[in-house]
Amino acid sequence: MSAQPKATLEKLLQLLGFEATVEEQPLEDGFLLDVKTEDSGRLIGRQGQTFLICNTYNRLLFQQDQSCPR
Repeated sequence: MSAQPKATLEKLLQLLGFEATVEEQPLEDGFLLDVKTEDSGRLIGRQGQTFLICNTYNRLLFQQDQSCPR
């Protein structure tokens, strides 16, 4: 099963209770997923120290497609 990074991130944010939009922007060596939310402080965590969602998201993508970069 090939990974769907944007859809996976949107679903993860929804399940975590965030109202957010995700925009995909192409880069030379991949892409950037830009998350926009009014609740960024809660998403990032106190003083930017607990951005746990990145690890969770990367694990979900890798489970869907093991050729995804970690």
